[in-house]
Amino acid sequence: MTANPEMALRAEPGRARRHRWRAWAVIVLALALIGGLAAHALTSRGPADVRDGTELVTAEGMAARAGIEVSLVAVTAAGGLVEFRYQVVDPDKADRLVHDPTMRPIIVAEDTGATLVLSERPHQHAAELELGGTYFFLLANAENALHEGSRVTLVIGDARLEHVEVLG
Repeated sequence: MTANPEMALRAEPGRARRHRWRAWAVIVLALALIGGLAAHALTSRGPADVRDGTELVTAEGMAARAGIEVSLVAVTAAGGLVEFRYQVVDPDKADRLVHDPTMRPIIVAEDTGATLVLSERPHQHAAELELGGTYFFLLANAENALHEGSRVTLVIGDARLEHVEVLG
């Protein structure tokens, strides 16, 4: 404490000014940080949607492009797996599903955007797919993304088939 009360009163306005300056500095920095975060959130995108850049096809169009007819998309194994079953209508085209990683089926939940992909080469397929043969892929139902009655989009290569109903 200062012995002279007049000196203490004169020192107080300077101290108050410094506190106000600090408060304004903190507010300006906080606003700049919030603005920067908002700008980053608006300009950066999350992972690309696998449906972007694909062409919408009918079931017949998928058969023409990928050589398959979709037989079934269903949850199985107490909901832990999704079975994608198909019938081969063109063995040469369908063979790419098994041997070309860019042609492996991807299933996207239409309500949430959850994406299920086959991470490894399937082991259950014969060396050569036969015309009329029925084959399947099993995909992990990550975070229980699909349920009976869900609608999904099937992406194979650059084609997508929408509104496929998931069975139970």
